[in-house]
Amino acid sequence: MKFRAMMVDPQYMREFQNIVITLSKLTKECVLNISRNKIYFIANEESGTVAPLVWVEIDASLYFSEYAMEGAKDKYQQIMLAIPAVKLGRALGSLRSGALYCKIKLTNIQFPCLTVEFEVKSHVSDQIRKVVHDVPVNVIPRSDWSHYDVPEVPLSKIILNVPSNRLMRGLIDKMKNLSPTIVFHAMSTGELNLIAETEMATVTTRYKDLEVRAIHPSETDKEKEHIEASCSVDCKKTSLLFSSLQVPTLELSCGIDDERLLHMEVNVRQGVTIHSIIPAVCV
Repeated sequence: MKFRAMMVDPQYMREFQNIVITLSKLTKECVLNISRNKIYFIANEESGTVAPLVWVEIDASLYFSEYAMEGAKDKYQQIMLAIPAVKLGRALGSLRSGALYCKIKLTNIQFPCLTVEFEVKSHVSDQIRKVVHDVPVNVIPRSDWSHYDVPEVPLSKIILNVPSNRLMRGLIDKMKNLSPTIVFHAMSTGELNLIAETEMATVTTRYKDLEVRAIHPSETDKEKEHIEASCSVDCKKTSLLFSSLQVPTLELSCGIDDERLLHMEVNVRQGVTIHSIIPAVCV
């Protein structure tokens, strides 16, 4: 197996680092799925944790000026690694200091590693300093790949583009102090209601005139003038997702499948997308 990639664009390097930091706030370990054209990070939801299922899709040709991978066998042009997200985030930490480039490659010292190499200019002189970090990884055997498939984007009844992450994060942080669950209620007219219920009161925040990205009505809804979708989700999981996002969002959308799940999609830029599925809770 071989893998080697290089980034030279400062903005892409910072975005890549922020994506890894986002994952490190959600999970201790994630799966890096390397294919011919794309890289996927997958943070599986663990039983008993408050972290939602999150995966990131990156178009390799966008971020990397050089990109080469070779699977163990020709018919398996794929590499799967279990990586400690926090350690990888720390290894990428110096990219904020103005790295000239960043190389990432799969190496084998005494054990498999994801080696991160970059050069930075010294703040006190014109000297260039080379920095190398070796992050230990576990190679996932082919027999276990089916456990780490890239999740499928669910079919949502209504998908709306929603306000900025900062605005949503502040609101949900306040709501989690009121109720353990929060209801997302969307309408085909472009309205989204966030509802928190307590024994004393019901608190509702309304967003109107939102862009409707897609509507997939059920057979019983096709005759209705206005279509609605509602889902009650865990407030802590939802809050954790929004507070963990460290990337600027080109577009943030919310897909609701009636009392099944909430699908959040963050378009960092064309070709780089963060997905999250938050399952419904019984109320």
